[in-house]
Formats: sequence, structure tokens, C-alpha cells
Amino acid sequence: MMKFIMPLSLVGVLAACSNDAQPDVKKQFIQEGQPRPLVVVLGGSEGGNTLSAPHWRPFLDGFNDIGVSVAAMGYYGTQNTPSSAAELSLNKIADRIITLTKDPMIDEKCVAVYGFSKGAELALLLGAHFDEINHVVSVMPSHVSWNAVKTLSSRSSWSLNGTPLDYIDAPLLSWKMQKGNITGEFTPAFNQALSEASAEAVAAAKIPVEKINGPILLVSAKHDEIWPSYQMSQHIESSLQTAKFSYPFEHIAMDGGHYSFNKEVQTQVNQFLHQTLVDTCMAR
Repeated sequence: MMKFIMPLSLVGVLAACSNDAQPDVKKQFIQEGQPRPLVVVLGGSEGGNTLSAPHWRPFLDGFNDIGVSVAAMGYYGTQNTPSSAAELSLNKIADRIITLTKDPMIDEKCVAVYGFSKGAELALLLGAHFDEINHVVSVMPSHVSWNAVKTLSSRSSWSLNGTPLDYIDAPLLSWKMQKGNITGEFTPAFNQALSEASAEAVAAAKIPVEKINGPILLVSAKHDEIWPSYQMSQHIESSLQTAKFSYPFEHIAMDGGHYSFNKEVQTQVNQFLHQTLVDTCMAR
């Protein structure tokens, strides 16, 4: 994944660049036997549909290997998705996922979203607001909604039912964010934004993870240099525990940084999906 926040000097270039060559959706559906569960994978703040690239093929194949159909889906920056990362409609993204489940080879009652970084924030939001999505894997997640990436003005990343979601603002033009362009450390900017936000603002921006209609797996990095995914995952765990969340949830905390996700962790994720998604759905 590309870094969550880009250097200011690249903002204009990135705005002009296009990921149109990447498909809006890349499907690898199992076309034999009974209908299969579906996993929809979502990339990070780079936009486009990076997970559809050829070098990600083994990652997608891994889902088919455990009996799951998979679709890599872009949510902005592809030909038929918004070019801006601001106020992206959760309703429209969910509708696209639900459309995928209408394929006769998909079990529409067994749908997981699996997001990385900004896509991890999105995955939790989709699971929290749409009952059709009943499993969530969130890799380097956030417990709150943030401002839109690659956007100099302060705007929400997401909208729901036509209304922008409340968010915590970590401005691109802040000193700590700009310092990160030199040091590679952007987490201090997000920590500052959280510490300076009022309790009311954090509560308003909080993702209502307790509303998710199924199992949740969090994967974080204890030394995340992009944003504090480990600490934010702990907030998510606390919310689930306080709510006495009735579905299984786990937290894999890696010792590395934001880009330390590896084959070993992917194997653990697939084991979780096999136990909570495949075994449950295919046994019905």
C-alpha cells in the first residue's frame, strides 16, 4: 500500500493522475459446487484498485483456496468511481457489494469486507451500517472516521444517506504531517489530532463497531508509522467488550510497522475466515 498521507508536493500530481486502467472490480468467483461466501477486499488511501494488480494474484488465490469467492473493489479513483476521496457515499459502495452477491454462485448471506488502512476504516463502517455485510477484517484500522485524504480542505471521507459523517481532522498542512514527509513518521500528527479533539468530537466520529452483524478480525502494528493502528484497535476492542459484543472478535497485533503485513499473518486471517465464514456458511 502507498503511504496514507502523501507529500504536499505530490498533491497536484496525484490529483492529475488516473487509475482508470485498473478495473472497478476484479472478480475471482468459484464457479462450481454450491454458492460460496464472498470476501470483498478494499485497498488503502492510494485509491484505484491496487489489489487487482497481477502481483496481488496469489493474495486473491488464497481466498479461493479456502473455498471463498473474492472481489477486489476500488471505491474511488477508477473509471466508474469518484475521482475525489471526499464524502464518498457508503450507500453506493454497499450497493455495489450487494450487487456482487446477486451472482448465483455467491451465498448472499455470507459476505465479508476486508480492508487495508483507509480501506480498513471503510470496512468497519460498512459492517456497522449495512446488515448485508456480516464479517469484517480490518487491517491497520481506525476507531474513528477521519478527514478525506489527498484533500487540502477539511472534509469528511464518508457520507451516509447523503449526510457527511462526523470526523476527526488531521490536516494535510499541519506541521507534524509535513514533518512526516521527511521522517516518514505520520503517526504523531494523528495522535495530536486525537489528543486535541474534544470528547464529544471523538464520540461523534467513533465508528459504531458494536453494530456489526458478525465476527470481526483486527490486524494492527505496534510500531505503525502511518497512524496509530495498535492503539486505535485497542479502542475498538474496548467498545466491543463494553457492548458485550455477541460475535467472535480477535486482534492480531504485529510487532512491525504499517507495511509489515506478511504471508504468516495472511494465513492467520484466512484461518479466521475459514472458521467464522466458510465453516459456518457451508454447514447450513
